[in-house]
Amino acid sequence: MSRSSDDTTDPHVEMTVDQEIASLLAAIEQEKVPDRLTKLAMDLQNALVEKRRRDVRN
Repeated sequence: MSRSSDDTTDPHVEMTVDQEIASLLAAIEQEKVPDRLTKLAMDLQNALVEKRRRDVRN
């Protein structure tokens, strides 16, 4: 979907949103991650890598 000239974003608003996103990411990174969740994330990542390898071969 393309933007019309009337639909441009104010750079100040865009910067405020970027700062809010950065703040949320920083808060998330400071949260303690349970070991079980870390293991599940690693298992998921490995499964996705294997799937991608199988898909490339076919």
